[in-house]
Amino acid sequence: MSLLFSISGLRGKVDEDLTEEVIFKYARSFGRYLKSGRVVIGRDTRQSGKEFRKAVIRGLNSTGRFVIDLGIVPTPTVLFMVRKLKAKGGIIITASHNPIQWNALKFVSSGGIFLTETAFKRFSKKIVDDQTPNRRKRDRVKIYASGLKEHIGKIVSTLKPITSSLRVGVDAGNGAGSIGLPELLEEMGCKVFRLNCRFAPIFPRRPEPTRENIGALCRFVKSCKLDIGFACDPDCDRLSIVDENGKAIGEENTLVLATDYILSKKKGKVVTNLSTTALMEYIAQKHGVRLYRTKVGEANVVSKMKSSAAVIGGEGNGGVIYPKVNFTRDAMVGAGLIVHLLAERGQNVSEIMADYPKYFLLKRKLRIGSEEFAEKKETIIDAFRGKLDFTDGLKIMGDNYWLHIRPSQTEHLVRVIGESRDRVQIENYVAQVKYILYHG
Repeated sequence: MSLLFSISGLRGKVDEDLTEEVIFKYARSFGRYLKSGRVVIGRDTRQSGKEFRKAVIRGLNSTGRFVIDLGIVPTPTVLFMVRKLKAKGGIIITASHNPIQWNALKFVSSGGIFLTETAFKRFSKKIVDDQTPNRRKRDRVKIYASGLKEHIGKIVSTLKPITSSLRVGVDAGNGAGSIGLPELLEEMGCKVFRLNCRFAPIFPRRPEPTRENIGALCRFVKSCKLDIGFACDPDCDRLSIVDENGKAIGEENTLVLATDYILSKKKGKVVTNLSTTALMEYIAQKHGVRLYRTKVGEANVVSKMKSSAAVIGGEGNGGVIYPKVNFTRDAMVGAGLIVHLLAERGQNVSEIMADYPKYFLLKRKLRIGSEEFAEKKETIIDAFRGKLDFTDGLKIMGDNYWLHIRPSQTEHLVRVIGESRDRVQIENYVAQVKYILYHG
């Protein structure tokens, strides 16, 4: 079974567990859950999205919901337009960072945010196996082609163009950000060099914009002598950075740089999740502000941002949330903030990063189930000394390191993330956790 249904949405392998019938069922159930009114939809470039789009429209129409279709657009564009058009909700057809054989539905509430835990529980109760066909003769849907342009316009008007031209490389992985991310940067005043920036159903690299997956952008930035490179995932909510030397600095540092810039302009609270780098504590202390940490998941971060009136937040997977534009992770917003940082400080990415303490962060995916993790949890606790946090899986915080072990909500695996000032120490600790989970 590949089908996963959680606060992060519905995900599965196409034609195995995720079929048009399943898509129809969940879209229909979401239509029943929402109050009467319009629903905004959008999708990424995956081939399966074409037929799944039809199933989503049929499912929503069957409950009397009128559909506004933005076409292929970034996920944050859908959330932005839900709020702008005062729609009752939204659905994005995207598996985000998952491999090409996967697809998914992400569900959006009327406020232009993903479902909270409370809302998700209410929606879950509406899921029923009712495959009653839609009796309408035609789909009730409007094609809305200007959503991306309006989203870009909002970002530019909020951030303002930069005053010095930067040479910027963009690798959108042929996903939904292939038009929006380069155009946003051009409107911000940058000279943009494109790599993998066309809509295509086949991704030229692994979709997650991690260090190991964006080697082509690293070589591109170095050979073209660019100031910076940006890579995003297929739905353009996560952003990764390559410095002027062609070195990938790690997607966890995207939020660090964006936060440093915003706090230099306006002091305020910051929110991130338990798996994000300890550099966020450094940035918060540098600017004299409070940092909150939540469970992993955008909805959890956004909920705390709203209740604390945070000025910025996000997740260490490259997700920047800037509430003046959008209460969601937005790669275009993140890129706009970071080119401002470079232009205003007159420094290269490597120079800015050199001013920060050096941390070594490791991320591992273990192909085991949540049951195996639950069985081995006490063994892991006994193996390490540190403060324990059970908010989201298990987090162990020692004097100069931390480990976070938790079942994924988007894949059938357990994630192990660790960070320390000592590379050898954290490599050994992560290896020890891996050994316990597989053999202990």
